[in-house]
Amino acid sequence: MSEKGKKFAKKTVLNIIIKVFTFDFENWMADLIKSILDLQAVKEIQPDFSVLKIIPRDLAKSAQILIFSTPKRKHLKALTTNNHPEEVRRILHQLENKGLVTEVFYTTVEGFDFAMERYSQMQNQAEQIAQKHLEQQKAEWKSAIDLIQEFFEQREDKDPWDFIKEMIRLAFQSWASDLHFQSEDEGIQMKIRLDGVLHSLVLFSHQEFWKYMQKIKFISGVKMNIEYLPQDGRFSFEASDRNWVQKKVDARINFMPGIKSENVVIRFLDASKTIDHFEEIGFSAYHIALLKKYMQKTTGIIIITGPTGSGKTTTLYTILKQLNDWTKKIITLEDPIEYKISGIQQSQINYDKWYDYETGLKAILRQDPDIILVWETRTKETAQIAINAALTWHLVFTTLHTNSVLDSLSRLMNMWVEPYLLTPALQLVIGQRLVRKACPHCSTREDATPEENAEILAHLEHIQKFHPDFWSSYQGKVLRTEWCEHCNHSGYSWRIAILELLEITDDLRAKILNNPYGQDLTEMVKESDFLPLQDDGILKVISWETTLEEIHRVSY
Repeated sequence: MSEKGKKFAKKTVLNIIIKVFTFDFENWMADLIKSILDLQAVKEIQPDFSVLKIIPRDLAKSAQILIFSTPKRKHLKALTTNNHPEEVRRILHQLENKGLVTEVFYTTVEGFDFAMERYSQMQNQAEQIAQKHLEQQKAEWKSAIDLIQEFFEQREDKDPWDFIKEMIRLAFQSWASDLHFQSEDEGIQMKIRLDGVLHSLVLFSHQEFWKYMQKIKFISGVKMNIEYLPQDGRFSFEASDRNWVQKKVDARINFMPGIKSENVVIRFLDASKTIDHFEEIGFSAYHIALLKKYMQKTTGIIIITGPTGSGKTTTLYTILKQLNDWTKKIITLEDPIEYKISGIQQSQINYDKWYDYETGLKAILRQDPDIILVWETRTKETAQIAINAALTWHLVFTTLHTNSVLDSLSRLMNMWVEPYLLTPALQLVIGQRLVRKACPHCSTREDATPEENAEILAHLEHIQKFHPDFWSSYQGKVLRTEWCEHCNHSGYSWRIAILELLEITDDLRAKILNNPYGQDLTEMVKESDFLPLQDDGILKVISWETTLEEIHRVSY
């Protein structure tokens, strides 16, 4: 190459180098300028508290570097003064080892000090969240209902599982016995049953509730792709009791096909609500004496009757607790086992595995029991085995779904249970309902109307005819309820049982044998010391526990 050519080549290479260097420098300067944030720019940053805590506050302050944003997964934005470059490089290297890519921005000490205030904001936010969570954990009655409605409005921002779990928990803490998701034309209506009465709370669309339905099915252990058949499931969750202590709550759930979507009912099984004393249920001294008379027997059958939700479960468990003195073998057949009792042999019916009441009863009799509980008598075979057990030195308890104690006798007759077997076995029949107690904060005593007064006096006349020892303090006044915050504007708070206990006397046995279909028993019972539900209800009205309207609603 000529001398002239060599000079041209050198000049060309030099120009290229200069151009490349100039181009990189300009871009580098542009990037550097973009990465420098003044105080105003720092103030405009919307911090991401979820990544701020990646660098602890003390370390961020000493090294003057903090994370303020995450534009995308595993990419971070850091802010620093670069006054401590060695510390900054060490921290960035640690983040890099964790697979994180960090984009660094620079600011003044004043700008960084302002950004450090985000740690205080994060702490305040965490304290607010903790306080809100504590309020939710402690929420009960009216406050829990308010939180349900507030939480519902925020559902679009919540994870579906977290949302429905919180709604279930708050429903339990509202003191509801049941939670309903009822399919209607306009959507899925969420309802809770408080003191036996349903209250509507919020409305889901059919489409949006589908995702919550899948979550509920998953935790309940039922088939998620089945919508055309009823299904039963169970699950547990954590909630606070009335002493704000966290505990495990069991829930029984049923899915039933509806018009547009499935209906869901969740029943809460709270072991802390079990009762140890009959007085708490609503038994009078007369009832308790009569019941204990037959609880002391070693043979016979005692029936508890009433519709679903009438408190039969509570009464049965209270009886078992009273009998459980560790000297008797008590075996139960339950569907489901709602509460576990130490010292009692409990067995769960499982129809899917061909384990029904008949099979269980046959097995029980080979287990040498003293006391047997058959959760429900539904069929002739179950009734016959239970009665045979009661005739062979076993004390048997069972339930029937009937409207009254006399209807229980007719039901057993209609199951073709032979009267000559039933009459010697049957000892006592208990019928009960639950009525709401008048709110002590808003109820007042007022004069009864002439109609109310006549009704009360008629019942008292019958009561004192056969039970003159029942002293009555009735002075013509009854309770009237208003609405207040304490009772959630219902006028009532909590519930109590009204009861009727029919003692199977020798005269009644003879009547049943001569009249196997139960006819004419009503008149005979009326002329005895038997107190029907309405009489017990009147006694609770004049003792200022409930109202006459509530007795009418439940027992007529």
